[in-house]
Amino acid sequence: MDEYLGMVEPAISEGVRVRCHLEDVTRADIDGFVIPFVQRVMELADQAPEELKPRIRLCDTLGFGISYPGVALPRSIPKLIYKMIHECGVPSERLEWHGHNDFHKVHINAATAWLYGCDALNTTLFGFGERTGNPPMGGAVIEYMGLKGVSNGMDTNVLTEIAEYYTSNFLIDLSIKSYQRHFVEVKYVLV
Repeated sequence: MDEYLGMVEPAISEGVRVRCHLEDVTRADIDGFVIPFVQRVMELADQAPEELKPRIRLCDTLGFGISYPGVALPRSIPKLIYKMIHECGVPSERLEWHGHNDFHKVHINAATAWLYGCDALNTTLFGFGERTGNPPMGGAVIEYMGLKGVSNGMDTNVLTEIAEYYTSNFLIDLSIKSYQRHFVEVKYVLV
């Protein structure tokens, strides 16, 4: 742990905002390593100016996370988020989720992280990403709009434009018609 922390402090003192990636957190020793480590990072953050306070990224590296609240740690996304916020003192705005789709739960796990207090999700275009894929940006945008009830200025027509660009330049079949129908209709309903 000291070796990891030994990289955080000098980076902050050199003016670098650190993002601590907790890789494979849904298989990690939460109470024996993750909590003490994040608590020490937050202690270092107390001495840093706001713009340099570290961010914590929870990485569900193999997609083992479970979205249901009664699940045991380390697989429980609700409990992971709770512990980060309430036991480690990580503010929501400095907490992010990085999920993978090994077991086809990338979208629900990302939405669960949002619902329980994670401020940011890592997404990719159409879910293409490392190994099995990450949350698709279009799905996250629509989920966000559904959860918040507003678009916050997001224009979902851009998602259709991106899909058209992908199919014409990368020869990837994304079923454009589906993207056009869904994104335009949702925008119309929510705006």
